[in-house]
Amino acid sequence: MLQDPDSDQPLNSLDVKPLRKPRIPMETFRKVGIPIIIALLSLASIIIVVVLIKVILDKYYFLCGQPLHFIPRKQLCDGELDCPLGEDEEHCVKSFPEGPAVAVRLSKDRSTLQVLDSATGNWFSACFDNFTEALAETACRQMGYSSKPTFRAVEIGPDQDLDVVEITENSQELRMRNSSGPCLSGSLVSLHCLACGKSLKTPRVVGVEEASVDSWPWQVSIQYDKQHVCGGSILDPHWVLTAAHCFRKHTDVFNWKVRAGSDKLGSFPSLAVAKIIIIEFNPMYPKDNDIALMKLQFPLTFSDQDSQLWGPQDTGPLEKRGFHCQISLGNIFILQLPSWNTLVY
Repeated sequence: MLQDPDSDQPLNSLDVKPLRKPRIPMETFRKVGIPIIIALLSLASIIIVVVLIKVILDKYYFLCGQPLHFIPRKQLCDGELDCPLGEDEEHCVKSFPEGPAVAVRLSKDRSTLQVLDSATGNWFSACFDNFTEALAETACRQMGYSSKPTFRAVEIGPDQDLDVVEITENSQELRMRNSSGPCLSGSLVSLHCLACGKSLKTPRVVGVEEASVDSWPWQVSIQYDKQHVCGGSILDPHWVLTAAHCFRKHTDVFNWKVRAGSDKLGSFPSLAVAKIIIIEFNPMYPKDNDIALMKLQFPLTFSDQDSQLWGPQDTGPLEKRGFHCQISLGNIFILQLPSWNTLVY
């Protein structure tokens, strides 16, 4: 049928689609936005549940391998192999390994160097005559130190009870010189294998005041399960010195951390521990040999401060006052943290 050319109707009305009503933003949000939000919230809930399960498992259980199964965390480091491969007893506090006696040592008297005569078992003090930096490095290396040593001459005191001999080196070990005569210099070798720090504050307890981290830069907090347990002192980038009794209750290494570089207990990341070594506990003498070493998983990075390591040189007894005390064990200086959240002196 022919259509009037002046008509407004389309040539073929069947080909024309009806106009769609434009979608308003709220309708778009209901159809697209809400499903996306529900999906994200579901994913977040799953992640939170997984994290909570992991936290609970890590807190109360230990995962054994081959075959995979859990054991109660209280069975860690109990002296019995509860995992088939014994991994529950691997990362535990260890006693100092038995080994040959070190043939050099430093005395309490001004850190003077002493050498052992293996033939007689007698100790001798090192004369300052002909003593060199190479001999100092050898002595420190024999004692396990790798840092650059310093040494000086100190006068032989009237109460010197060891014979004084000249020192030489043989096969990277110190030896007494065979034809050693009298010590002409009249001086002993005072040796320091560590660049010990010097506090900006007084080394003795003078009251209780807040201390900045710059005052005691070698001081660290030894923490178990994020709780402060003991104070410690930095020996070098890898090792921290503390007391052995800190580890009597908890002997698994995994939960021990070291917090360094801050005077606040909770304001700085904690450092993972790779190994803890203590002197075997003797119940007959519980206060003897109360020394432990902690090896960090990653070395510390020191600042440019001169006082980056532990230890004033005063080896005399220090007073105990109130809740806070400083303890001196020979040439070992430990500053114990009190139970507060801020380091004090």
